[in-house]
Amino acid sequence: MKLLQITPEPPSSTSGGGIGVKQTLLSLVYNNYSVDYIGPEIADKSLARLYDRTYYLIPSNNILLRIFDTLFMNTNRRYRSWLKLRIDISAYDAVIMDFSKLHYVLKRIRNTPFFVRVHNVEYDYSQNNYRHKRNVLNLFDACFSKPREQLIVNRASHLIALTEKDKNRLCQLYHIPSEKITVIPVCIPQKKTYLASWDTQNHVPHPLRMLITGSLWYGSNFEGILWFIENVYRQLPIPKELCVAGSHPTPEFLDFVKKTPSITIVDTPKNMDPYFNNAELYIAPIFDGAGMKVKVAEAMSYALPVVGTSHAFEGYAIQNGSNSYIVDTIETFERSILDYYYLDEKQRYNMRLSSLQLFQSHYSLRRSTELFKKLIG
Repeated sequence: MKLLQITPEPPSSTSGGGIGVKQTLLSLVYNNYSVDYIGPEIADKSLARLYDRTYYLIPSNNILLRIFDTLFMNTNRRYRSWLKLRIDISAYDAVIMDFSKLHYVLKRIRNTPFFVRVHNVEYDYSQNNYRHKRNVLNLFDACFSKPREQLIVNRASHLIALTEKDKNRLCQLYHIPSEKITVIPVCIPQKKTYLASWDTQNHVPHPLRMLITGSLWYGSNFEGILWFIENVYRQLPIPKELCVAGSHPTPEFLDFVKKTPSITIVDTPKNMDPYFNNAELYIAPIFDGAGMKVKVAEAMSYALPVVGTSHAFEGYAIQNGSNSYIVDTIETFERSILDYYYLDEKQRYNMRLSSLQLFQSHYSLRRSTELFKKLIG
């Protein structure tokens, strides 16, 4: 089967969106489909080589053209490059589009089966993004996101949502039958995780090593992290260390964190393995945003228990206190971290094993591959 993947964000192993696009790619390739690509240039050449052909769209810097295009809801900088692209989409057995915001591709798809992977309900995502950062571009996105998404939802042969919550929201917003939507959660490749057996005899007390990751410029992320540091981390009455590893921290964020010597900032790391492998507990202080949080699946793939909010665990089948902790207040954050700190080595091992087993059964790439095969055929 010959498929075409269209996406406004390239597959990668770093950003949440890129990891989601990578999941789509690997799920298709592992099913032995032949896949072509239309989207931004792919920096990771090992991923680019998985495609049969790649068609890269170049961003436009012509301000006048961009203003003109915006009048017709086309805010994507690569729209002009798309117009110049010569490709026969009818030659494909199906089109798979990541994100529900490239409405202008619909004119060319016509009768080809069209599957859309909805990473976020774009209307909700754009509204939240504008609340955090009020600028002209975000205002246009907030205004246009719903009519664009409506066009895509109506044309799609089938939609793929990340969570039941997103599925229900799409049905509510666009009045579509639930049968048109399949839930395929965030799933990522298995990490090479070494889970050492417990040994209570040789346990040497040391500071509790905690980890937070994510885009440090994005409002929901850095606001949640700042809240956690100020209200929870600094008050913990135990030896502790916190590593915050993420992309493009703001000057405000850096100034705030410098006040606490036990916190280490890693600016835009190329490889996350060392930081996950060194951590004992993953922290997810996320109070708003959209979609399903890739970082939680990442943590579990490294056999890390997660202390996170209900919002951070949206879409995850967490057993509270068994493989992770669901917390929403200062008191429950602190209590859960202390609970883990005072576990003995056997209890910690069992909790880490439970986290890893949950990942393997529900959020590994193997499961995603099976679900895509069932859907596409």
